[in-house]
Order: sequence, then C-alpha cells, then structure tokens
Amino acid sequence: MAKAAAKEEKAAPAPEAPAKGKGGKAVKVARQRSEIDDIITLVVCVACTMWAFKMIVDLGVLSF
Repeated sequence: MAKAAAKEEKAAPAPEAPAKGKGGKAVKVARQRSEIDDIITLVVCVACTMWAFKMIVDLGVLSF
C-alpha cells in the first residue's frame, strides 16, 4: 500500500507557477460570477430583446 501511495504522489502533477503575461506581469485569474452578475445579464438580455422586437414591429408598420 505504501508503494502505491508513493507512486500516486509522484504521478500527481506539481502545482504550476502563475502564468506571466507581457512585461512579466502576472495574468489575472477570472473571478467567480455572483448571482447579481447573472441577474444583471438577464435584465440586459431581456431589455435588448424587447427593444429589438419593438424595432421590428415599428419597421413592419412603416412598410405598409
């Protein structure tokens, strides 16, 4: 058992160093999205859909 555990430890990859971008600066890590971010995105999408629908209806009325 001890030999198997030792093999697994050797096989496990070591944690990597933080990635470096241009100029040697550390690359930013994406943050976790919160519920308010999802709600804001939903509201913006619904508003854009309503605006697009209104524009399509308005343009359809102009063609007659």
